[in-house]
Amino acid sequence: MLLIDRYILRRFLTNFVILFALLFTFAAAIDLILHLDRFIDAARGRVGEEAGIVSISWAFLILAADFELPKASQFFAYLHGMIAIGAMGFTLAQMHRHRELVAVMASGVSLYRVAMPFIIAVFGISLVQLANQELLLSRMAPLLLRGHGQIGLASVKEFEVKLTPDAHGNMLQAPSFDPVTTVLMSPTFLERTNRGLTARRITADEATWDAASSAWRLTNGQVITLSEETQRGRTLPRESIDSYETDLTPRVLTVRHHSRFAAMLSLPQISEILDSGSATEADVDALLRYRYARFATVLMNLLVLGLTLPCFLLREPTNLLRQSMLCAAIAIPALLGSALGMVADLPGIAPAGGVFLPIVILLFMAIVPWTYFKT
Repeated sequence: MLLIDRYILRRFLTNFVILFALLFTFAAAIDLILHLDRFIDAARGRVGEEAGIVSISWAFLILAADFELPKASQFFAYLHGMIAIGAMGFTLAQMHRHRELVAVMASGVSLYRVAMPFIIAVFGISLVQLANQELLLSRMAPLLLRGHGQIGLASVKEFEVKLTPDAHGNMLQAPSFDPVTTVLMSPTFLERTNRGLTARRITADEATWDAASSAWRLTNGQVITLSEETQRGRTLPRESIDSYETDLTPRVLTVRHHSRFAAMLSLPQISEILDSGSATEADVDALLRYRYARFATVLMNLLVLGLTLPCFLLREPTNLLRQSMLCAAIAIPALLGSALGMVADLPGIAPAGGVFLPIVILLFMAIVPWTYFKT
């Protein structure tokens, strides 16, 4: 790697880290200010109402860090492309200010060559985001789903499971489900016939998911087999049952309750849900879009970089404020529009086609500025 490459990469990455830290700190500070009363109440609830100001302040800092720091992974996932464009702009603006691009061209190096370190850096940052999605974001999803009413909790709070069908048409209902302990309280499983009539009803005090056997382990589980006679009022004795196999896994239940959870799943987790057959048609389309979007985002970042590089990669001195505004006017709509287009449900278009449609549009748009690019 040449000296100019190392120089540009070092400055670019420094600007990227500084921008990310400033924006995340600003966002976290705004969130703390807007919900300051909730954090203070949670701190008092943890140390007691009679505690001193030092104890309450320390509890406040711990709760704030516990609530805000996990969001750094999500913040990076959402804004890494836009921050990379900003870091590129700051890097080239600094090089313009010190006439470094003039020196580079005077040495006989083309501006196309100057663009290469930025392309490599943005591609690397996109790969880091893939690792962040697979290794961090999917594991911290229970923390990221917490609302401000759940400050200090270890995960998202329990929620009710309404009548939910599995791939075979059987139903599950439970008044409470804890996604962390994977425990269903007082669940009811209904097995139905082809005509939609209930054939068996399984109840239990609680059910715990057993991943090894892909079944719910039942506590005090009982099953009642229904027939035409029982439909007329006659009852049959209850029988004991220890487990119940279904494709309604804890992850599937969480995805159906929290729509944001699907975007945080890793690729193996998405494949697991798709292969189970328990997802609805709408869920399948959404999960497929999230799967393809992981890779389309890499191309999106590179193409938006190609759109915005000519704003700063110029031969002559120019008004950098005007170029910065032009870059923002191009980058923000391109990134936001592409991101929204990737997850939008387009009627008549397959999920893979809908995800890569913005990429095709960006590809043609990126060709235009480089046609008139002067190096």
